[in-house]
Amino acid sequence: MRGRNRLIVVAVAALALIVPYVTSHRESLELDDSVRASRGGQYIELSDGVTHYELTGPSDGPTVVLIHGGTIPLYAWDAQVPALVQAGFRVLRYTHFGRGVSDRPDVDYDRALYQRQLRELLSALAIDGPLNVVGLSFGSATAATFAKQNPERVEKVVFIAPVVDYAAGKPLFALAKVPLLGEWFMRVFAVKKAVVRATGFFEEANAPPSYAERFVEQTRIPGFERALLSMVRSDALDSYRDTYATLGGQPKLIMWGADDQEIPRGHVDFLRKALGNVSYVEFPTAGHGVTVQSSDALNRRLTAFLATGVP
Repeated sequence: MRGRNRLIVVAVAALALIVPYVTSHRESLELDDSVRASRGGQYIELSDGVTHYELTGPSDGPTVVLIHGGTIPLYAWDAQVPALVQAGFRVLRYTHFGRGVSDRPDVDYDRALYQRQLRELLSALAIDGPLNVVGLSFGSATAATFAKQNPERVEKVVFIAPVVDYAAGKPLFALAKVPLLGEWFMRVFAVKKAVVRATGFFEEANAPPSYAERFVEQTRIPGFERALLSMVRSDALDSYRDTYATLGGQPKLIMWGADDQEIPRGHVDFLRKALGNVSYVEFPTAGHGVTVQSSDALNRRLTAFLATGVP
């Protein structure tokens, strides 16, 4: 009798895990030409797959590369591109592998991948002159890594709501690294949480409803879940303190919203002390969605800094 009871308990527990995992499957949207056409921009085949990008502005203008954060694709920069183009800059923005309508290659989503994608994209587009690199959230860490590895190519660097040590103090990141349990957690909880998180940013920033719709759409394309889990399990979200602290002497700008619940003030204070030749702008009423919430003020500071080195 006891053995039978144990079997029942095990069966119930298994169902409690299996049912939500199966019913939470959402990746049913085929990433085809029609989906990509609806998102506009340009597409290019790199060694790891197709990258969605947009290159606008005068061909002879100073080049600005915009690097989005961990989950929101290139439309994260919609509020900045017109201002930069109007100021005479040539602007490149692109979507990381695993996000938006870029491919989801079956590779490790580590620092090396993000650097490889950026280097290959610049090479394919024959952009080899001095660059101004602007990163948002996780994109700041990617920008810092690129600037450290390619100091001769980077003229100025801008860090907006910069990720420094994102996984620190977050036990769920350790949970995600456990085989099988991580896959279950990612599908049942983490992707849903990412949708809620992004939707909250959009609502706080009074962004158009299409932002949330496009975010949900990308989670339905096969490979999103796998790519996000791989990113968490790789070195992509490990500490970047040493990377920032050993950057070169090019002019740098940090911009941060005082209501940011994602990036602690202590991390920003670390950057202000660790970085050389750095300026700082704080937006008192903005949060992690500062690029939309305070777009006009941020754009004025951004274009001034990229033009003169002073925000």
